[in-house]
Amino acid sequence: MKKTSVGCIILFTVILVSALSMPAANASISNYNWIGTLARNNYDEFYGTSITAYEEGTNANLVVNVNNDYQHGVQINVSAVIVSFDWGTNYTSSECSINNPFIIPSDQSHVFTLNFTVPSAFFASNLVVHSYTVYAELVNSTSGNKKIVVSWTQSGTGFTVFSSDQADAYNYKKELDAYPATSYYNIPLLTAEARELMLKSNVAKSIASDSYGRGDFSTAKTSYKNSLDFIQQAFSNETEKWSTFENSLANLLQGGSNLLTFQGYAWLLFGIGFLLIGIGVLVYLARKRPPPRTIPQPS
Repeated sequence: MKKTSVGCIILFTVILVSALSMPAANASISNYNWIGTLARNNYDEFYGTSITAYEEGTNANLVVNVNNDYQHGVQINVSAVIVSFDWGTNYTSSECSINNPFIIPSDQSHVFTLNFTVPSAFFASNLVVHSYTVYAELVNSTSGNKKIVVSWTQSGTGFTVFSSDQADAYNYKKELDAYPATSYYNIPLLTAEARELMLKSNVAKSIASDSYGRGDFSTAKTSYKNSLDFIQQAFSNETEKWSTFENSLANLLQGGSNLLTFQGYAWLLFGIGFLLIGIGVLVYLARKRPPPRTIPQPS
């Protein structure tokens, strides 16, 4: 009986020590973010979903936050942070490797950066959205015989590679949409020329939108550019006409001001003239007044 009690105590002690030495929580990839995108979480009418897009041949930048929320001072040794795409290519952060793991102490995190050149739209098709997986791999130590013991992952989708024509069409459309209105019915235009240009802009934009939705990015690029040119010409035309009108109005007001100034001086001189005439009349009357008569006194 005594041996049994001692054995239970030893077993309980081992279990307790093991429990205390085990991590209290699982570390993880807390979040990640795409930087410097052409489009970010935007609905795209061609793909029919929200996308995150880069133009082919440009630099993509992914930041990944790896968090160590293990307790009891347990550090993690990050040997690799990787993003793997469905087109069969992996891209790895240069901040860590299996020979040089990055140490993250307990209750801390680190943001890893991954940079890579976006492949061509022919290799990573621009006709579909792509899925990807972000990995964070951990090794058991920073020296000696290291082996991967943990691999955390997060998956994403909606990544798109824009062709050059597609990227140009997207940028033209974005600039076009920045104007206050693209319908000449909503903008007070003075000239028939500007109204005609605005109408042409709307027709070109409609053709561009239809072409983009069908995947004809070359026509979409040309039509969006034409639409943008037309609306810019329309506003430039109106600006020129308004400037001419403002100048004419300013000249008219200046002429009126000069006339009022001239009239003011004329009335001032007129008033001074009347004042001098009045003084002259008073002086004349004073001089013409006969001397007072002397009444003779009795002798």
